[in-house]
Amino acid sequence: MARSAEPDALAPLMRSFDAYAKDLERLDEIWLGDGEQVPTNPPELMAPAADALPTHSVEVEIVEQVRVDLPQAIALAVLNDPVLQNSIAGVRKQQGLLRSVQGRFYPTVSLNIGGGYNQQINKNFAWQGNGSIPGYVPNTLPYVRSGGQNRYQTNIAAGSARLRVDYELLSFERSAALAEFAAELEQSNQLYGNQLRQLQLDVSEAYYQLQLAGQLKRIRQVVVTNDEVILDQVQAMNTVGLVPRVDLLRAEANLQQQRFLLEQADANLLSRRRRLSNIVNVPFSVTLEAREEVRLQEPWPLGLDETIVRGFDDNPQLQALQAARAALLRQADRQAAELMPRLGLFATTGYLASQSRSPLIELDGCCGAPIFVPGLNSQAGDWAAGFNLNWRLFDGGVTAGAVEASQAAADQVLQREAAERNAIRQKLETAFYDHRAALRQIIAANASYTAARDAYHDMRARYEFGLADYTDLADTISSLTTAMEQKASAMTSANVSYAQLLRELLVVPRSPEKPVTLPLTLPSQL
Repeated sequence: MARSAEPDALAPLMRSFDAYAKDLERLDEIWLGDGEQVPTNPPELMAPAADALPTHSVEVEIVEQVRVDLPQAIALAVLNDPVLQNSIAGVRKQQGLLRSVQGRFYPTVSLNIGGGYNQQINKNFAWQGNGSIPGYVPNTLPYVRSGGQNRYQTNIAAGSARLRVDYELLSFERSAALAEFAAELEQSNQLYGNQLRQLQLDVSEAYYQLQLAGQLKRIRQVVVTNDEVILDQVQAMNTVGLVPRVDLLRAEANLQQQRFLLEQADANLLSRRRRLSNIVNVPFSVTLEAREEVRLQEPWPLGLDETIVRGFDDNPQLQALQAARAALLRQADRQAAELMPRLGLFATTGYLASQSRSPLIELDGCCGAPIFVPGLNSQAGDWAAGFNLNWRLFDGGVTAGAVEASQAAADQVLQREAAERNAIRQKLETAFYDHRAALRQIIAANASYTAARDAYHDMRARYEFGLADYTDLADTISSLTTAMEQKASAMTSANVSYAQLLRELLVVPRSPEKPVTLPLTLPSQL
């Protein structure tokens, strides 16, 4: 029959025939990906200020969407992540504390300069004079009658300067404190390295989940598009009486269900974008999108036993606990050393100058007129040198109790290390088994997708020619959708489990001053 002679009622059906091949093409395009990605520098996205709190809705309105690949997201997180910045601040803190102890190996020099002005008035009363004593003539010095008194006033301005040098010559506590703070700095460095590993895992998981959310939305979008075509086809076939009305109702209901699932997938995608954006800590008005579609990482190259052994080697989690235990033991040494003697040297020198102005001396009962001197200058200087020995001989068990507490805390950390070792092994084993299962699931999902695609092809054709009912077609579409989702989920599970394995074996710097390189796959030289 020529296309021009087709009844108008069959036009939608013929359109569905024309679009039939495109339906399968849309399904296959989901898995094509974007090809090989060329590494690029991450975009410049400054983190919000740590104390910034938006107060207006316009400040958190999303006005920019930035597409990034996983290496770019990790690089941005290294610059912006507040937890990592907290670890860096912890390292700087311990560096400062260590330098403060190292400074105790040098002498301290102090300078004290003072000045002041004071007025002093003194008065004396003779309740018994010296007139009864031979040789003391009345009205001549130093005669004082009974009831006589004197009063004198001075105004003094003075200034002084003193220089002192102290040197702790011998201190067992100082050496133990240096070892304690050095161990605490090592702990902070290891915690920084461990946070780099955790940051890589957190960003990788968030990115892979975002990729999965995007893939699931694309699948749901294709399903909705295909269901719209099928509904158009069913409506046309119902118009010419080829299918019952119940098929039309089922097609409409199925389309609405798929639209509901599409909305759900879209909401999940938006949520996953915000999760990645918040982990990376981008500006409030920016959200991140995944540049790549779901792409399977290469299989994990090591066996389980070798993975576990390498996971224990050079692991910053375990080394941080070892450093914490060493710091507590050094703390116990420092506390015990407080009972040991301390020997120090000191030297000091000083100078004092003062001026007394208008001193006034009044005598009542002796010699007549007051004595007045316009001003007096005074000077003094001194120096001293010596040593001091401080030895706490008894403190009632205070130090012994503190030492015992520090040693017990070190034993606690040792047990935490054992628990962490076992937890690391469990995480490695779980991730290894999950990764191996996910790889097998991908093979099964590929086979299921291929079979479901062919079944959809055949069932679609059979339904169009009246050889199957709509229930068979709907079941086939459901199987195809499930196969596509399982394939995407299995690929994501394989990538996430790879990142979990990599988290315990990744070589990371232990100092914020060193450059950070976080590969996505296990380095071959490891």
